Amino acid sequence: MNRPQRLGLLVIFVGVCVVALLTQRLLDARRLNARPAELYEVVRQTIEAVRESDFPRAYEQVSSGFQEKFNIEAFTDQVRHDFPDTREIERIEFGRVARHGRQALVQVYFFLPNGDIVPCLYVLIHEENAWKIDAAHTQKRWPSGRRLGGLRI
Repeated sequence: MNRPQRLGLLVIFVGVCVVALLTQRLLDARRLNARPAELYEVVRQTIEAVRESDFPRAYEQVSSGFQEKFNIEAFTDQVRHDFPDTREIERIEFGRVARHGRQALVQVYFFLPNGDIVPCLYVLIHEENAWKIDAAHTQKRWPSGRRLGGLRI
């Protein structure tokens, strides 16, 4: 094989590698570009499992990083402590979603029978081709009568 043939073969090989890299990045970007409804569904399924006291099913929805820090018993204790009003929730509304690569933030509002609203911020992470909950931060309860932003039609 002469030098021009080797050089041509090298250029073809590098070209194939570049195309493969760009294709992989495009597929990753498409996979991570989740619709808000997909993220809402992960949160909804987890809340439903907690409301039914099915903590193993809820634990399946949390990230592997979270599972490394907390076993299922610690997870159950944390949920019972941080979300004591879960069974009382009348309805759930979802707010803004912000995505940054493999991470997404979802605002969630829990409406209680007495009219109080408990805002919560969920942090989700994309791993193993699925969105998983990495953290949930409840915020100070809002008294009844407080209006959420946005339009009501």
